[in-house]
Amino acid sequence: MKFIDILREEEEEGVGSARAKYDVAIQSDDVDNVIKALSNIKNYGVYAQSLRDPKAIERVFGPRNPNQRYGAAEKEWNTISPIRKQAKIEDVIDRNPEWENIKKELEVDSNKEAVDKLSSIKDFQELVATGIFSIKKKGKMNQIDYYYPLKTPDNIKKYGGVLEKDVHFYVKDNKVIFPFDKSPYTSKPYLQKVLNTIMDTAGIEHKLVDVERIDDTSDEEAKVVEKPKKEVVPPLSYTADTRDKAEKARTAFQKEIGEVPTAKYEIETIETPNGRKYKLVVTGISADQRAKLFTRKTSLKENFDFERYQMLRRAGIIK
Repeated sequence: MKFIDILREEEEEGVGSARAKYDVAIQSDDVDNVIKALSNIKNYGVYAQSLRDPKAIERVFGPRNPNQRYGAAEKEWNTISPIRKQAKIEDVIDRNPEWENIKKELEVDSNKEAVDKLSSIKDFQELVATGIFSIKKKGKMNQIDYYYPLKTPDNIKKYGGVLEKDVHFYVKDNKVIFPFDKSPYTSKPYLQKVLNTIMDTAGIEHKLVDVERIDDTSDEEAKVVEKPKKEVVPPLSYTADTRDKAEKARTAFQKEIGEVPTAKYEIETIETPNGRKYKLVVTGISADQRAKLFTRKTSLKENFDFERYQMLRRAGIIK
């Protein structure tokens, strides 16, 4: 089935000209089913969009001139991929009122077998002769009443907004890649939400990855390099019984790793069963820097415990 382009809900100045450094890709063990899921509007949920482009409308609903419809359908059938042919047949089955009779003539037991058989017919005229695209009429040839859906408000909504291979995405290295400059959506996070919705609805195990766009090569030869995963470093905290000690710890930490522009040192007041405490939280540092501060924290804690030990001993609380 030839599906439509999705148009942007909102146009942002400069979006079309600026290329994203990384494109979104779907990684899955079953790329064929990923493509099939992308061709099914039922998987899009709230993210299905409306038709606006007259050319897109014509591709879905066929030429207005009845004399041009058969030729356009034949040309399309001879150029689309096997997966798209299957999707087309599946769609027509839902619209052809004579389907059960056609299935009996095909001598198949299930719709799946019928889809496989019909989509494998290379000669378009032979395919039309099965009656899949029309109710057979005596003396009538080349009838394709059901090849194109009727152009109704409901169908405009139904067939609007399907991502299309070689228009919105391409396949390379077992990944389905969506170049941002061809995306119908105005932001990368929004595109990721749409893709996750489609895959989850279709029940396909997958994960979204970032792939680097190499600008000096063509789309067909573009090198696919997964974006390095961002290092996730948990915050480091240090708790003291006075704000003065927490501030001294902050000074010690800053001295330990030097000036780090991304580092943040925040002191929080917390209430505990043993009274008020002051918690120093350090974020925005690397794993190596955190390891250094953890070692420094240990020495600070040891010094703190020793001071407390001395104080309690002088007070006679411990011996």
